[in-house]
Amino acid sequence: MIDQLKKSPLIPVLRKLPEESFLSIAGALIDGGVKYLEITMDAEEAPRLIRLAKQHFGEQASIGAGTVMSVEQAREAIEAGAEYLISPALVDEVLLYAVEQGIPMIPGVYTPSEMAHAYSLGAVGVKLFPAASLGSGFVKDVRGPLGHIPIIVTGGITETTARDYLDAGAIGVGAGSALLDKDLIAKQDWSGLTELTKSWIARLN
Repeated sequence: MIDQLKKSPLIPVLRKLPEESFLSIAGALIDGGVKYLEITMDAEEAPRLIRLAKQHFGEQASIGAGTVMSVEQAREAIEAGAEYLISPALVDEVLLYAVEQGIPMIPGVYTPSEMAHAYSLGAVGVKLFPAASLGSGFVKDVRGPLGHIPIIVTGGITETTARDYLDAGAIGVGAGSALLDKDLIAKQDWSGLTELTKSWIARLN
């Protein structure tokens, strides 16, 4: 997963989107070039959407679960076919469960101590969240002593700032509302969403 992220660093975060438009949204993102889809588990329909995404796009993208904050959510996500788990915060028992199940997990962290602790428990990388509160300079600084720990950044990242984090040493960028533009979705402008995705990817490559 980490090696692939370095080649395709954009991870769209699909959170509480209109279920009737889910496949169109996911398809537009994939047409734009993304190789990862993160479907958040803070909605009742999340396991069903993971299954749908796997069925329709499993050959084109790696489908994972986000906002995984309990062992129960982790279990549901894995049973639905999630290939990786991401969380906004570090919960030891959830990370240990993922490791036990052989599923890559990237837990949320905010400090160097949390980064080191998560990695020692078996995280394949860490998610700096909310990254915009710390800035790309933090990534550059922490990469000095902790350069062996892969970092993705999420939270307040925009199309114009995303590249700064990669230049600072992050390997991936999670993008929510800044990529999943609510006006494009409301208008069902899927070609517009595809073009926006291409624009993000062009900046990151």
